[in-house]
Amino acid sequence: MQADLAHPWSLAELAEIAHLSPSRLRQLFVEIFGMPPIAWLTLQRVRAMARTISTTDATIRQAAAEVGWTNQAHAAKQFRKRTGRSPTVYRAAYRDRGVRACPWCRHVC
Repeated sequence: MQADLAHPWSLAELAEIAHLSPSRLRQLFVEIFGMPPIAWLTLQRVRAMARTISTTDATIRQAAAEVGWTNQAHAAKQFRKRTGRSPTVYRAAYRDRGVRACPWCRHVC
């Protein structure tokens, strides 16, 4: 999933790839990552979008499309839900700082 965030992944497709039932895949994913596969995918999409909008001049729409969200309103809602800020406010905050730090690991990008 990480290598192709823009792909429209489904639990059924992931289970088929892993040769597991969807319920078993979900169970293992929660044990390993602490969340279901689609929640993990959403988090990875938000992280990738955050990197893009804080380090490039890509529009919010372009950043959302790069990670597989064609609906900008949905992308903004998911982004806000996980970061506490809209993509526009997030971009402004990280651009004003001059230093780009990942909000999750605090690593300077």
